[in-house]
Amino acid sequence: MSSVLRPSIVILAALLAGCATIVHPGGAADQAAWQARRQRLAGVDDWHLQGRIGVTTPHRGGSASLDWREKGDYMTLLLSGPFGLGAVRLQGTDKVMQVRDSKGRSWTSYTPENALESSLGWPLPIGSLRYWVLGLPAPGFDYKVDVGSRGLPSRLTQQGWNVRYNAFKRSAGLFLPQNLLVTRGATRIKLIVSGWSLGGATQ
Repeated sequence: MSSVLRPSIVILAALLAGCATIVHPGGAADQAAWQARRQRLAGVDDWHLQGRIGVTTPHRGGSASLDWREKGDYMTLLLSGPFGLGAVRLQGTDKVMQVRDSKGRSWTSYTPENALESSLGWPLPIGSLRYWVLGLPAPGFDYKVDVGSRGLPSRLTQQGWNVRYNAFKRSAGLFLPQNLLVTRGATRIKLIVSGWSLGGATQ
């Protein structure tokens, strides 16, 4: 077997084995930095971000202040001021979510992906967004990523959503997304982070 054909056969074998991840790095050093960054962030399960979120859909849109806390598999999201309706709080896991609105009404959602859509009309992919906000692909799903300098993602495509990273902020020794745009069709979700906290280290 020629040495020219051998690498192609290895790549083909990897694809046939079910590896549907596609990485477009800026260079070998960037790819190595991307893999190192993924490994480091994969162990982060205690974080907190504050900022603003804006959502535009074909039928409605709006913005709100966002306070998002993650501890293990448990998350708490507080959205303040969407459409002037006060605050909406979501608490739970990616399996079940408790939703409470400003009028004191609460209900349980067993489809957290639809938890905000049922209350605000916002199709927010919470289960995957909890990884995308860190600059990571959600586990268990195929994805494509464009990697730039320092191994930072510039664009991520997963589950029919496109995530564009416009700016990063250094926090606790890591560069974390500060400005990202998530789109699918006519739906646009813009998130601007004003503060990050990882395991108690805040910047």
